Amino acid sequence: MAAVVAGIGLVQVLTIASSFSQSSNPRSLDELYKIRDRLVTELEQPASPSPEPTLLSGLIPLGGNPQEKLIQQLQAVDVQILVEQRANDNLQQAVRLANRAVETGKQQNQSIESSQQTQFLWHQALNNLQEVPQNSFLAPFKTSKTQEYRENFTAATSQVRQAKSDFLAEVARESGLSDRASIGICHLSRECVNLRGDVPPASPASLIKLPIAVALMQKVEQEKISLNQEVFVNRGNFTEDSATKIVSAKNYPLKTLLEEMIDRSSNTATNQLIDYVGSDYINQFLENRGYQVTRVNFKLMGEKIMPSNPGSGPNRLTVNELTEMMVQIYNGETPGAKLLVETLNRQYDRALGFAALEGTKVQWLGEKTGENSLVLGTTLAMNIDGEAYVMTVIDSRSSGDLQIRNSISKIADYISKNPSF
Repeated sequence: MAAVVAGIGLVQVLTIASSFSQSSNPRSLDELYKIRDRLVTELEQPASPSPEPTLLSGLIPLGGNPQEKLIQQLQAVDVQILVEQRANDNLQQAVRLANRAVETGKQQNQSIESSQQTQFLWHQALNNLQEVPQNSFLAPFKTSKTQEYRENFTAATSQVRQAKSDFLAEVARESGLSDRASIGICHLSRECVNLRGDVPPASPASLIKLPIAVALMQKVEQEKISLNQEVFVNRGNFTEDSATKIVSAKNYPLKTLLEEMIDRSSNTATNQLIDYVGSDYINQFLENRGYQVTRVNFKLMGEKIMPSNPGSGPNRLTVNELTEMMVQIYNGETPGAKLLVETLNRQYDRALGFAALEGTKVQWLGEKTGENSLVLGTTLAMNIDGEAYVMTVIDSRSSGDLQIRNSISKIADYISKNPSF
């Protein structure tokens, strides 16, 4: 029968199968087998002799050859049988995988490995369901099972994330972080885990400068602005800075203001860039990129000097959104990513992530720290055994440099020993 099917084109096969299905309306594979047996039997019977041609037959064409019609019907049946056999095989395999996933998920004291196995089995079961053709008798069954398996896969994925995240609470405790600490880790492929990653810290401190930098690069690209364009730093944007060269009442290229905001964490440069880009523009950009929490509402200040026109409302972010922003930068998914990576790699303050990884096999790639009277934190990129990761750690000011460094080094060590973390 394979030779019969191979003798006609794919489009013709599907056309024949469709017309056959509509006219004969078989409902099961067993019915198809019976129809095929009947057609084979009819084909094996001697053909009736063709009638003698007449004058009338030359004017009115006779019906098609009955043998040819039988062959076409047999071809259509063979095609539909192949469709149903494939559908049945994939459905049965999906059910077997689903049963295994249920059994694996029932195991007590689930480890990361067993949780991942359950997730993998549900994923494979879904893949097999997708191989059931839509023109199969089993298509309605596929639809109902797909919804059920997808819900189970989602639950299994959440369980894997939870199992992977459990070690972060232990690391936080061992490192001396407070019970308000937030931690987020992502591989650049976006395999992520977090501890309180969706809980906004008391303040973003200077970490809010990273969203401002990303929004600036968006504006520069969108409006075709040169980074060499000079911007006047208004006196009203001045506040105390510890290590920057930016002073008020002077012009600076945009690139210099950007670099001083990130490299030297200049508050004055930051305030001028907020005015240049505009808080409304920054926040609309962040919303458009899917950041639900991160917003820039207030300028930065030093210990005493409040800038003029400071804004209204607090600045906000979460560890998860900041980590995702870093992933986008290091994946080259955001405007000006190359310059931002270079700038993060030159950060002046290296007391947290850089110091934590110094002397280890983990390569520090870049960092932005933040600190004020309320919080201390950092977001950094690192290379572990040839794989790039982003880590963000933010805690209340009750923790110091040592606790943050301890958590970073412990997490990096854990990932190096558990690359599938």
